[in-house]
Amino acid sequence: MNLQRRYPIGAELQSNGGTHFRVWAPRPKKLEVVLEAGPGAPATVQLKQQPDGYFAGLVPQAAEGTRYRFRLDDAGCFPDPVSRHQPDGPHGASEVVDPSGFAWNDNGWRGVDLEGQVIYEMHIGTFTRRRDLAGRSAGARGVG
Repeated sequence: MNLQRRYPIGAELQSNGGTHFRVWAPRPKKLEVVLEAGPGAPATVQLKQQPDGYFAGLVPQAAEGTRYRFRLDDAGCFPDPVSRHQPDGPHGASEVVDPSGFAWNDNGWRGVDLEGQVIYEMHIGTFTRRRDLAGRSAGARGVG
């Protein structure tokens, strides 16, 4: 099996077919990809546990447009935390996409001028008496 991965985690289409899934989930003992709609669905494929809390596996029937979730320990199903597309919102199924198929049209964009820009970093622990986000003052409720 000759896997081609651009990123360490996520769903990545393979040039020889299928989609390779890899996710970091250190607590579950079992993790499955549940194909809910699109190419290859319905199907459930168990991923193999790897060192350091990762699960991974090639799902030959998953392709561009497949909607999927991860099932942890036969309990709940969850979207991919590094999904490239969530067509039904953050709690819906994730969708396998082919990023090479996107037609970029920003070749002429040169960015913004740094002059006049402000970068503000606030450490909430030094900003509040309680030293947490819940303790921020009423005057700063819109910050963060």
